[in-house]
Amino acid sequence: MRSGSVARAMLLFLCGWLASAAAQTQYPSRMVKAIVPYTPGSSADLIARNLGPRLSEAWKVPFVVDNRAGASGIIGVQAAVAAPADGYTVLVIADNFASAASVNRSYNPVDDLEPVILLARGDYALMASASFPAKSVAELIAMAHAKPGKIFYASPGSGLPAHLMMELFKSTVGIDIVHVPYRNNAAAVTDLAGGQVSLMFTSLGVALPLAEGGRVRILAAGAAKRTPRTPGIPSLIEAGVKDFNVGTWFAMLVPKGSPREARAKLNADVATLLKEPEVADIMAKQGLSPAGGTPEELHDLIRSDFERWTRIVREADIKAD
Repeated sequence: MRSGSVARAMLLFLCGWLASAAAQTQYPSRMVKAIVPYTPGSSADLIARNLGPRLSEAWKVPFVVDNRAGASGIIGVQAAVAAPADGYTVLVIADNFASAASVNRSYNPVDDLEPVILLARGDYALMASASFPAKSVAELIAMAHAKPGKIFYASPGSGLPAHLMMELFKSTVGIDIVHVPYRNNAAAVTDLAGGQVSLMFTSLGVALPLAEGGRVRILAAGAAKRTPRTPGIPSLIEAGVKDFNVGTWFAMLVPKGSPREARAKLNADVATLLKEPEVADIMAKQGLSPAGGTPEELHDLIRSDFERWTRIVREADIKAD
């Protein structure tokens, strides 16, 4: 009788342990929310909506995109930082995640969230208005040296990557050109195409259609070398700008302390989707390429960008708006 009671107790314990273990391996078991700290239709938003239905199908649970735009992405990032660290909230961000924090220290991009996976990469382009006399980077530098403080460049806002990249370019080649911040990228591009300003950095995906339409001229790309997609466009390094290698990127993160198992599942399943040709084709229309990799690699990328932009912000004495 006693041995039977012990056996039943052990059986109940084993069943409970197995149920608990099974529950731990069934992530996700309910809706996953993706905070996108930008407007609908932005590149990060399109990436999240590209991956979302595929993750929902694989997991058999909803994957919902929650746009929290405002303050250069800071509002959405802060919402993700404050979210429960249970694996059911993810953050899909662009590279301004690191640059915005270098100007407005409302969060630490290296320490306040957990990296999951790099989603996509792209190139930046240095554009000039079609009416701008310089036809190359060398001509631009020579012209700027001859006319210090007389050439104006646009950006979609102070402290954003396009602004900091131009400050890095200025510092590297030793020229004095004047920043004109706009309320968004569309307004900046419109004035560049109209000749109200002369220069601007933007994504290659935005720049190419404008250049093909004759509205702007692409002087160089920010990547370390020419890309197969644009073999006729030199890199800034080729053009003589030493060590200039800056690209755009998009990534997935989760709140600090999210379960290791959830982070591993997210990384593995998203990595699988990034290898699908249809996902790559959709990204290519945005001028992007699928990425992938480990959380550690993403952590190193964020840290490197944050350190670089913090240095540029300090040297150029850039203040938050």
